[in-house]
Amino acid sequence: MKHSLLKMAVATLVAFPLNGLAQGWNFGAEAGYVNNTLAVEEYESTARNGFKIGVNAEYTLSNHISFESGLAYIRKGATTSGDNMGYVRISSIKFAEMNYLQIPLMAGYKFDLGKQFSIKPEAGGYFAAGINGDSFVTGLDNFNQPYEARVATFSYTESTDGIAPYRPSNRADAGLTFALNINYRHFTLKAEYDLGLATVTYYGNGKQRTLSISLAYWLF
Repeated sequence: MKHSLLKMAVATLVAFPLNGLAQGWNFGAEAGYVNNTLAVEEYESTARNGFKIGVNAEYTLSNHISFESGLAYIRKGATTSGDNMGYVRISSIKFAEMNYLQIPLMAGYKFDLGKQFSIKPEAGGYFAAGINGDSFVTGLDNFNQPYEARVATFSYTESTDGIAPYRPSNRADAGLTFALNINYRHFTLKAEYDLGLATVTYYGNGKQRTLSISLAYWLF
């Protein structure tokens, strides 16, 4: 009898903090598809596909208002094209890989639909730091010959063999973000749009425009 009471007491002590955690904090992992383009001045831009993978933390109040943040590795990209871009003979820049570490700060409200379904619209902001990636510059060299050069996206590339020097993208990016979450039990299907406000590319003063669809799994 004493052993049974002891087991019940231990089970209660273990379950209590876990239940409290589930009602407030929640933690999960997320992965998905990214489609990204650049809003540029004067030139044209076409989108490129990418991906993201990350971890999330969420805190929900008793009134269903929630706050969410996390850390994601996200690959963005786009192709910018035009005539004599940056007043040099560059005709296009393919940002094949713009790899960022991105931190969102979101606030939302959970609408309970019953049968363990809910939806949560969110709005907030994000900050991203470029870490690495490759780009391809196309144009004419000093001998009027066409070339394509592979360069680092976030590092300055010196002029070689008559090729115009390439000015890198800005590592820092920030902007607004909007999302809609459809939740069922431990799973969330999320559609998200990032509206970049910072200038990240020097040719055309490009700003990021990112649409993503991802699936998240939550512990509680």
